[in-house]
Amino acid sequence: MLAKLNNFIVNCSTSWWKFLLLFAGQIGTMQVLTRITDQFPAATNGDVPFDMQNSLTPADIYTQLEGYTDQAFDLYMIFQAVDFFFPLFAGLTLATVCAFALRHVSDKFYKIATAKNLFLMLLIPTLFDWLENINLLWVVLAWPDQVGLAANLAVLAKMGKLSTMIVAFLLTPALLIAAAIQWLRHKLGGNSGDTAAD
Repeated sequence: MLAKLNNFIVNCSTSWWKFLLLFAGQIGTMQVLTRITDQFPAATNGDVPFDMQNSLTPADIYTQLEGYTDQAFDLYMIFQAVDFFFPLFAGLTLATVCAFALRHVSDKFYKIATAKNLFLMLLIPTLFDWLENINLLWVVLAWPDQVGLAANLAVLAKMGKLSTMIVAFLLTPALLIAAAIQWLRHKLGGNSGDTAAD
């Protein structure tokens, strides 16, 4: 299963139209989440969905739930449904970009990453996001009962998501820059050879 998913990422990194489909999925789901986020304050006490609050605490969750209207609960269910797809599209898009870049940086490390399924590491933020979603759903569906375990796990998962996202967002442009440098070296080296031959 893991090998198949890693191979899917590698396969998408060699096909521009497959990458565009992943990117379109990411952009499309993000737009839906953004629209719901914009509508949310009017259905609550001015709050946005929990998932969009990076400094969220367990206490904040229960305080904000007190201001949820029926419309807010309906919107949040839709938000959560879409938010199970968005992190998957986002993770696969980042992993595909990293696979493409690493292939142009170092064939040796690219083969190692492919053989050991290392591109799946870019999906760790996705797993944390899903864990956050599951626990937030647990909290919301149990309301007005308070499930402290779920609230705490949701916040911990959010912290894990944000931490691993930072690593992924630093790694991706670093690999792209390294790939661009390699491309320039190859281009300049080829031009110098052509000039010398002339």
